[in-house]
Amino acid sequence: MTEPEKKEATVSETPEQRQAARLREKADKLTASAEAAFERANGMYGRFAGGQPLLRGHHSYRSARRDKDRADAASERAVAAYKAAEQARARATWAEVKADAKAKIANIVAGRSRPWEPADFRPGDVVAVRTFETSIDTYRVKRVNKRTLTLDGGGGGWDDPKRPYDRVLSRTRDGVTVTDPADAVERNGIRKDAAEGV
Repeated sequence: MTEPEKKEATVSETPEQRQAARLREKADKLTASAEAAFERANGMYGRFAGGQPLLRGHHSYRSARRDKDRADAASERAVAAYKAAEQARARATWAEVKADAKAKIANIVAGRSRPWEPADFRPGDVVAVRTFETSIDTYRVKRVNKRTLTLDGGGGGWDDPKRPYDRVLSRTRDGVTVTDPADAVERNGIRKDAAEGV
């Protein structure tokens, strides 16, 4: 007697990734049911396969009209099922993109040895910041404040956003990008970058 195969769960699987998998599975089921409805609708048109018209006044007109109406309704249901499947597939794709972005941001934050501080930045640095739940934008640092960075929004001061240090994901200075603030420490005017091996 063999044991049933156990499904290995990955440690990094997040609720968002599980939701995306559920939505993908739902989209696949809806696609299968839409294809089955399409096959049923095609089968209902069998009576009219040769191009047989509906003959008004003929004794078969009522039953032929009823069969055609049923086949048309089945076709409409199949089209509606395809549309529902496409919407479910779009929701699943969006959920996967969102889950991947959240996982990427979580991995960056988890890889830090300490939080970002004002001493880690100076005007002119390029920073990648999390603006919303899953979106990342890149800005140039305009001012380093005690609790936030004032970033250059490009509008001459009208649209300069301020972001707290916990939203910063990376800093680029002199072409070197750093995601962990401990990797780039400036002491006595000499920059020490782990990426440069100094």
